[in-house]
Amino acid sequence: MEKMRLGEMLVQAGKITPFQLEETLKGQAIFGGRFGTNLVEMGYLDERDLAEFLSQKTGVPHATPEQLLDIPDEVIKLISYDYVKKYRVVPIELNKRKLTLAMVDPTDFNAIDEISFATGLIIMPVIAPELRIVTAMEKYYRIKREVRYISVEGGSRSRNRHHTSHQPVPQTAIPANRVAAAPPPPAPPKPTLELWPAHEEDEILDLPVLEDLSCLELLEQSEVQQADLALQPATQAPAAAAPGAAIPPAAPESAAAPTPAAEPATPHTTPEPPAAEIYEEVEDPEQDYSLESVLAGLAEPDDRDWIAELVTGHLGSQFRRVAFFLLRGGRASGWVARVDNRPVPEFEELELSLTEPSVLNVVDQSKNYFMGPMPATAGNQAIMEALGGGTPFNNLLVPLVMMGRVVAVLYVGGGSTPLEEKLPEIQKLIGKAAMAFEILILKSKIMMT
Repeated sequence: MEKMRLGEMLVQAGKITPFQLEETLKGQAIFGGRFGTNLVEMGYLDERDLAEFLSQKTGVPHATPEQLLDIPDEVIKLISYDYVKKYRVVPIELNKRKLTLAMVDPTDFNAIDEISFATGLIIMPVIAPELRIVTAMEKYYRIKREVRYISVEGGSRSRNRHHTSHQPVPQTAIPANRVAAAPPPPAPPKPTLELWPAHEEDEILDLPVLEDLSCLELLEQSEVQQADLALQPATQAPAAAAPGAAIPPAAPESAAAPTPAAEPATPHTTPEPPAAEIYEEVEDPEQDYSLESVLAGLAEPDDRDWIAELVTGHLGSQFRRVAFFLLRGGRASGWVARVDNRPVPEFEELELSLTEPSVLNVVDQSKNYFMGPMPATAGNQAIMEALGGGTPFNNLLVPLVMMGRVVAVLYVGGGSTPLEEKLPEIQKLIGKAAMAFEILILKSKIMMT
């Protein structure tokens, strides 16, 4: 397979400039999501132009926005909720036994074959921008969009919450360990430092070059395979016993083998349990959020969420409330939060407009920290409700500035240590987090051919 990155192809075609490519890579490293989605969000490329370009490069037709706006119910019911959510696909048209399927990745032949087998239909893939797919998924299947896609149409970012477990190593200044639950026994092998994945651009177009076949030719071969699959029954149940058929009884053990001759009595001993039942209880490794380990982890960042996890984990043991907000497109949204040193998954649902009065608006405008009690505004009240409620007197918000603007804000509140004393340390930690983001950006550039 010849791998070509979407960004490089767009630059070569003159669709975007090298500067726009670099800025998009930065946005992807900070906010996550697919490369094409970031391009559209930043206004560097229209989503229709992106779809047409991808169609030309892959040789797969593209779906128009109009095709995804009015899909008949009988077509929607052809594919289950689980397949739509798993593969990010939407059926848009049925013509006899051929089902047109809008896909983010029309070269995912495993998805095509699996859906063809499940439906008994021949799948005709068409490409569509991720933005349109997730909008259709919400409209027809009630699959809620993440915040980033909402802000694009009139959102903010995508979030990948998957992390790789870090193997603890008894050395000085190692990256902080992630909690990795391992069932006993045997404990599954954990990736070592050498196996950490580097952050890289999401959209790598695998252009097939096997035996000089084009993508369309491979799709035609896939259609033939789908037609064969469609003729086979979806499931084959094992043959059941005929009603009333007699089931022969199992032969008694005594009849299966002759009785052995009596042996001399031996002293009674307690039998040992089978080897398979002997195991040591494995305890989950504890997270190491010491400053030394956190700084070492920031020097080897796994992904954007791991950076936020390191910072909030370190400060979570010192303050009652710790949280990160992401700022983009005139809106602030919840990213990662800890209350009483415990994660708050619901914090991701928080979204505020930066035009509304709030401390986030103040930090965004001033690009400086805020310390003190929060004014009584609806925005500030929403922030505190997302962090467990109450009206704490001492609050500290520190901006994370990159590309000349505030891209994230760290909040800390509560705790026995005065915030004034901790401010210099927290500001230094935010500076290290910004450097970790720069490392992710550099990794993206290095991985480009």
